[in-house]
Amino acid sequence: MEQRFALDGGVGALSVREEGPRASIAAERPDDGRGLYKAYLRGRGGSVLLGTMTPENGRLLVRRTFSLDELRRRGAWPVLGGAAEMAFSFRGEETPPQGWVWEEGDGLELGERTLRQSASRLGRILCRREGEELTLACPFEPEREFPFPELFCLGRIEGFGGRRFVLFSFDRRGRPILRET
Repeated sequence: MEQRFALDGGVGALSVREEGPRASIAAERPDDGRGLYKAYLRGRGGSVLLGTMTPENGRLLVRRTFSLDELRRRGAWPVLGGAAEMAFSFRGEETPPQGWVWEEGDGLELGERTLRQSASRLGRILCRREGEELTLACPFEPEREFPFPELFCLGRIEGFGGRRFVLFSFDRRGRPILRET
């Protein structure tokens, strides 16, 4: 039996076929020419690196076979989905940290109109999806307008990649989540 999943961000697909005690996995996405991508398989308890995607007929692909026991040990079985993340940019673009992807703010599905408007003004935003939760990391620069001013009290500042970001978390309906500090 084969299962198909959309990769995080909706760009690309993951197929998983159980073959006795093993699983054959293939991940693919369009070759946008921007860089090298690594693909991941995700389960409830963890993720597994599938490898670097290679060009084939205008697409980027990676195929792997794992034992079901190995995937279970690593928390990736049963499969819940997958991701393709840029690991190296050909254009000198900033490579996102592990587990994050750059997305355009105007494409985010947030619950309130004012939040969607704020996101569209921000341009590129770092996004991380874990289960039904979306976390956004907006570059934080004190001299610039605060991202999502309507959520000022819910933002938390963290640093990674030598920069500071304001993080906001949202549930599956795009509603802000209050985090205790």
